[in-house]
Amino acid sequence: MKGHRETMAGDGAIAGVVFDLDGTLYDKRPVERWVLARMLPSLPRLVRYTKVRTSLAGVDFDDAGALARETLQRLAGDARGQETWRRWIAERYEPQVLRAVGRAGRAYPGAAETLLRLRGAGLRLGLVSDYRGAHDRLRALGIDPGLFHFSLVTEEHGAMKPAARMAARTLTGMGLPGERMVMVGDRAFADQRFAETCGMRFFGVLAGGDPPDPAWTPWPGVRARLSALLR
Repeated sequence: MKGHRETMAGDGAIAGVVFDLDGTLYDKRPVERWVLARMLPSLPRLVRYTKVRTSLAGVDFDDAGALARETLQRLAGDARGQETWRRWIAERYEPQVLRAVGRAGRAYPGAAETLLRLRGAGLRLGLVSDYRGAHDRLRALGIDPGLFHFSLVTEEHGAMKPAARMAARTLTGMGLPGERMVMVGDRAFADQRFAETCGMRFFGVLAGGDPPDPAWTPWPGVRARLSALLR
C-alpha cells in the first residue's frame, strides 16, 4: 500500500471506503455480554440462531422473503416451530440487540470523527450490513446515518456478504471500481471475502488474538490507516 500513504489525487487513488457496522465501528463484545446476561435462559436459541446465520453467509436467495423462509426452515422443521422462531427473532432478539447497543455499545474512539474527516475530504462512504436495523444501531451509537452516501442491508435483498450480487450492488451504489475503494470489517468469512469479491482493499478490525494476516489490526491501527488515506 506504499506505507498506507495513498492520496486522493491521480488515477487509482482511494476514493471510497465501505464499512461494515457491528464489530467494525464499535466493539460488539460488551453488547453481546449485555444481551446474554438478559437472555441467559435463551442461550441455546442464541447459539443456534448464530450458527444458522453464519451458515447462510454468501448464499443468494434472490429476495428477502426467500432468505427469511430458509432461515426459519433451518431453525425448525415444522410450521409451528418456525413461527415460534419468527416471533422470537422479531419480538425478543432484535429489540434486545438494539437496546443493548444503546445501553452497552460505544462507538470506537474517533470513529465518528474519522467518518466526518473522510467525507469532508471528498471520499464516498458506504455502509454494508447483513442485519436489519443498521440505521437504528448507528443512531444509538451517536453516528449520523446521513454520513454515508450509500447504505445496504443485505438481508433485505435476499443475500448476505460475500454474495456476488451484493458486491455488484455495492459497486453500483458507490459508483466506483473496486480498486479505488477500501472495505473495513471484522469478519474474515464475510467482510474480507466481500472485499475480495468487490476487488477492494481490506482493513480488518481485530478485536483480540493474533492477526491472521497483515490486513488485520486493532481499531487504533485501522483508524491510522484510514487517516493515512487523507495525506
